Amino acid sequence: MSAPGPAPELSTPALPAALFWARFHLARNLRRRAFLLWALGLTVAIAALRLFGAPARVLQQLALVYLTPLLGLFFGSGVLREEIEDQTLTYAFTRPVRRAWLYIARVLAAAGPALALAVFVAAASAGSLGAAPRLAGAALIGVLAYTCLFAAIGLRSRGSTWIGLGLFLVWELGVGAVPGFLGRLTLVTHVRSLAGVGLEGGVLGRLWEPVAWPISLAALVGVTALCLALGGRWVDRREFPLAR
Repeated sequence: MSAPGPAPELSTPALPAALFWARFHLARNLRRRAFLLWALGLTVAIAALRLFGAPARVLQQLALVYLTPLLGLFFGSGVLREEIEDQTLTYAFTRPVRRAWLYIARVLAAAGPALALAVFVAAASAGSLGAAPRLAGAALIGVLAYTCLFAAIGLRSRGSTWIGLGLFLVWELGVGAVPGFLGRLTLVTHVRSLAGVGLEGGVLGRLWEPVAWPISLAALVGVTALCLALGGRWVDRREFPLAR
């Protein structure tokens, strides 16, 4: 595959093409077996936890602290891998659309199943109807930020799944439990703050303080926009050799 030339500007005909690309992959992702298995497994798990009387706070921790980043990792880390393996990436990049816009459309399509699952579980974990919108909104914004982050990492590394898992276990879970400035550098702290779900148990739980929701919202939206911009720039400039 030849090196990329100057990227064409986004024009009026190109925008519908990018939207078509996003809709096509979103529909495809929602029909995939992995999404159906996730949906079935999470539905059974939530029903079982509810049946055995698990407290709402336990379900909320599961939804926001563990499920939100793992869904973003699962659906976002290989956002272009399938097209590279199927050797269909050349066809996509010959469309009259900037590569960056195709990448952004692809990431948003990949985030669709993760958003649906995270919002469903977050809403189901609410102890009352009044808490459901806040939890669902935090899960939606959080999983979008995680998906964009892991998609950007996936462009730079073949081992993006392992890198993302390490980032989740060490940085998000470990550093995210540290009170003060350091903990605020993690996405999970801002997801917790938006949802109103604190850190459970121990001295760290008592010391943990939520971030003001406008700051958390700005942080998550900023990470989403930054990762999409960086990923789009890399795709615009990168050559993607296809195996013969």
